[in-house]
Amino acid sequence: MTRKVSLRVFTICLILVSVFGLSACSSGDKGGKGKVELTWLVRSDPVLKPWEEKMVKEFEAEHPDIKIKLQEIPQEQIDQKLQTMIAGGNVPDVWSANWADSGFATYQGLGALLDLSPYIEKDPDAVEGIDEKLIDIYTIDGKKYGVPILAMGSYVFYNKELFDEAGLEYPPTNWDDESWNYDTMVEYAKKLTKNIGDKNNQVFGLLNTNHGNRDAWLWGGDLFKAEAYETGDIGEPNVLEEPANRQAIQAHYDLIHKHKVSPTQSQLDAVSQIGDPFLTGRVAMTINGGWGVRSYQPAEFQWGIAPVPYTVDERRIPMYVDPWNISAKSKHPDEAWEFIKFLTDPEKGAKALVEMTNETPANSQLMDLWLDHVAEQAGMTNEQLKELHEGAIKYGFEADNHLIRNFSTILNTINQNVNAIYDGTKDIDEGLEDLDTQLRAAGDK
Repeated sequence: MTRKVSLRVFTICLILVSVFGLSACSSGDKGGKGKVELTWLVRSDPVLKPWEEKMVKEFEAEHPDIKIKLQEIPQEQIDQKLQTMIAGGNVPDVWSANWADSGFATYQGLGALLDLSPYIEKDPDAVEGIDEKLIDIYTIDGKKYGVPILAMGSYVFYNKELFDEAGLEYPPTNWDDESWNYDTMVEYAKKLTKNIGDKNNQVFGLLNTNHGNRDAWLWGGDLFKAEAYETGDIGEPNVLEEPANRQAIQAHYDLIHKHKVSPTQSQLDAVSQIGDPFLTGRVAMTINGGWGVRSYQPAEFQWGIAPVPYTVDERRIPMYVDPWNISAKSKHPDEAWEFIKFLTDPEKGAKALVEMTNETPANSQLMDLWLDHVAEQAGMTNEQLKELHEGAIKYGFEADNHLIRNFSTILNTINQNVNAIYDGTKDIDEGLEDLDTQLRAAGDK
């Protein structure tokens, strides 16, 4: 009888071992928790897509218990979809708050971003090589909400072939060289403009992509007071108090209507039907953010880079520092942090980003690599490109939509009124007065 009981006990134990052993083997996770899935929200961009796919493959190989789900959204739709996700609690784990028009200040104000300070304190090597000033942009009340991955200024990108045809010298790379000033740029644009009205051959000398507030910066003005950038609240606008604001809007208006070197909105819509007007050769120069070194890689012509021209000593140039963020409601913040460390690692994700896309790195350890890649494509020396980059950072001011909350709505208000000036449906004074009134109303809400 004792033998039978022993046999039964042995049989039961064997069954239990088999069941639990098989269960543990099927979980695919060392801790028995199951495989974690992280959602990584990215912009739809054909240049970035190969890098993103490479990151997913290599990270998953290093971390077999973590799966990365790519969620691609066109950049112009990110604001609307993100706010819907946040309201519904269906948030991405890893993303960059600055890829939406509303930007970091808005999403931090909504409580949508996780404080990364504990992770950075535990893993200080994760931010080694990133200037503390860049991290400070995303530090609120001592809490760090993002790890910078990109840091770029603004430039004039120009078509070297069209410059050669017009017999024009390439602009200097020194931001303090006042021979490359606004009037000189306009004269260049006049010589580059040709065949206007011939939809198959027309070329506009210059396209300025800045909106009204960033135009004001170029002339030492600002539509907002300094406190708006410090607190994130729009506060009382500065539209009518600062004479440089009117000067900036007048200068942009004159490019279209007086000098006739920039397209009207209808002309821009027409030349954009076949693609980016700079890439298709319909625009000879464009004032744009540093992402041009990524976006203009497919160009079939040699392009160059120059400083935004000198205007006044008080000028400021838009600067763009993009961080990686983790959603405050992420169910897997520890795993999300591991992914961010991988993306920002100067030997892994961050290095591949420079090599594959030309993006300007926030990590100084990668600057020589970036100079090697971009200088060759832009047909300039590493020293010239370094001078350009350092000047852009010297005169740079972090983008307004990154620092002021609810900027998507604010930007719509700016564009509606300023574009009405450029289209000729409002004169400058009327447009700025309307803008001031509407921004005050927005600040009172």
